[in-house]
Amino acid sequence: MIILGVTHPISWNNAACVLVDGKLVAMVEEERLNRIKHAPRMAPRLAIEYCLKQAGITLAQVDYVAVGFDRALQVALGNFGTDKFMFGVKQAVLWFREVAIYERELPLYQFDVMRVIHVNHHRAHAASAFLASGFPEANILSLDGTGGGESGILGVGRGIDIQVLKKISNGGSWGAAYSGITEKLGFRPHSSEGKVMGLAAYGSPDTKGLPFVIWDGDIPVIDVRKQKAFIRSLPLRRKDDPVTDEHKNLAATLQFTFEQAAIQMSEWLYRRTGIRRLCLAGGSALNCSMNGKLALLPWVDEIFIQPAAYDAGTALGAALTVHAQKTGQRPDWEMRHAYWGPEFSNEEIEDSLSKFPLLHHHKSADIFSETAKLIREGKIVGWFQGRSEVGPRALGNRSIVADPSRPEMKDRVNNQVKFREPWRPFAPSVMEEAVGRYVTRPMQSPYMILAFDTKPEAQAEIVSAIHVDGTCRPQTVSRETNPRFWQLIKSFGEISGIPALLNTSFNVDSQPIVNSPEEAIDTFLNCGIDVLAIGDFLALKKDGKEL
Repeated sequence: MIILGVTHPISWNNAACVLVDGKLVAMVEEERLNRIKHAPRMAPRLAIEYCLKQAGITLAQVDYVAVGFDRALQVALGNFGTDKFMFGVKQAVLWFREVAIYERELPLYQFDVMRVIHVNHHRAHAASAFLASGFPEANILSLDGTGGGESGILGVGRGIDIQVLKKISNGGSWGAAYSGITEKLGFRPHSSEGKVMGLAAYGSPDTKGLPFVIWDGDIPVIDVRKQKAFIRSLPLRRKDDPVTDEHKNLAATLQFTFEQAAIQMSEWLYRRTGIRRLCLAGGSALNCSMNGKLALLPWVDEIFIQPAAYDAGTALGAALTVHAQKTGQRPDWEMRHAYWGPEFSNEEIEDSLSKFPLLHHHKSADIFSETAKLIREGKIVGWFQGRSEVGPRALGNRSIVADPSRPEMKDRVNNQVKFREPWRPFAPSVMEEAVGRYVTRPMQSPYMILAFDTKPEAQAEIVSAIHVDGTCRPQTVSRETNPRFWQLIKSFGEISGIPALLNTSFNVDSQPIVNSPEEAIDTFLNCGIDVLAIGDFLALKKDGKEL
């Protein structure tokens, strides 16, 4: 059975994937191909084309197309009567029109409409985590901005079934509240919430939380009118205005509130089900600080977070859901890595390198040891290997890497390479065998999506990859799932005694992560990266020394 999973074009992060007999074959986000950050409200046309090509099939050979969003009428009904009658009618009509307009943009004109199956947005989010986790049963928390008829669900998964226990309304959206305050802090909503998460560590939270949250029910809920009034009352910080202590404290209070709400929701789920596994999805599940606290709760033994937790993940969740519906069986597949996008051969890479007269290159006899030596010498390296990652984190295939023990490296990479705010943190990529060397209560974290406290005695080794509050969000790198990145870190460890690298995404601020060799080379030539390690080749700008 072949299932093409797609995001609905109304989504903020669009993507496509292909499942063959329940196993993921390809998945890519539209932004990586059309080079528009997030590809918001854009049908995943290029992503569909890539996934079909990677699977070696045409659209005519697909059995079902799974869409990670309800049909327009279902969305309208989900938003009907949510407040006063006329308000409900107005909201329902607006949702119907908007969803219907975007729905027509899906490039499925010659595909049998009866084999296009729409999956509720948050059920798709939930399935992207639960059905990919390998857990036989788990509590599920999905939170984002909006998702059609609701902005989040609390549920439980058992086998192939996902039961929704609570829904969170669009008006009471936790994701929308976070985005609204993100915008007032002077950052781009639906994109820069991670900046606010990073900024929060510099402030002091009000431990009473934000004033529009009601804490005394089963789970915390947002008072919609108080929330709107509070956000309206906040002065807007302009892009070039300084970041003050008030901004830092607001970010800290927002983050604290968000974390406490998620903790209470997870506890309610545990008390309701008795299950000690937790799955997270929805855009809010990219909040590393929150995730780190949830992972260490006494009622959570295991946690799985979808690496493409934002809307892109609904393409996968919808496809997994349809597989389960049509076969009556759970997909015989577990998401153990995020490397499902395009890759390029050494021949293709060398052809691309030859097109750029501003660099010189050579094929390395040992790309790992040679690159590791350059990193130890203080070079910042663009590392381009294998299939590209899904999700917003570079996990060693489209990465910028550096020596984490050099204190100056954080400022160098932020200022000279990424062109972004100096307070934003980086992450350490660590051989999975060595993660306990750096963090307290270690666990596997292959998606760089959990924040941990670092051990004081080891902080000097990864000083430039530790945040101001003493936490880090490591990627545990497996020899099995990414042998090339694992070997690079091992080689660096043999030279330096440090089995870890500073890792950040191979892009500059506000641009998508590079996908092709040409994009990697162009970015390399136009920022402060010192060396490009691409496939088995090493390249240097011609204004520098020969390698």
